[in-house]
Amino acid sequence: MMLSTPVFISLLVLSGVGIFLGGFYYYKPEKIVSRRVKSSQRKAAQKDPEFKKWLEAEFLTQVKKTRSMGMIMIVLEAILMVLIISLWLKG
Repeated sequence: MMLSTPVFISLLVLSGVGIFLGGFYYYKPEKIVSRRVKSSQRKAAQKDPEFKKWLEAEFLTQVKKTRSMGMIMIVLEAILMVLIISLWLKG
């Protein structure tokens, strides 16, 4: 079964978008994680120092996880892009 050129180009575009998204998750994880913290949690953290310490530690943990997820996305999408290009050149 032979796939057409528009299919390969659309797969390459999707892979490029995945790499861009992975790069955003890797280089700006604070933006991703800060959207998950609710305003009520921030207000409670201002009042309770123990909760504030826990929230900051959890924030840093989530930043690390988001950054590693971004790197995984970049690597997997790059591998997928190489496979798509090699399949396209082979066909």
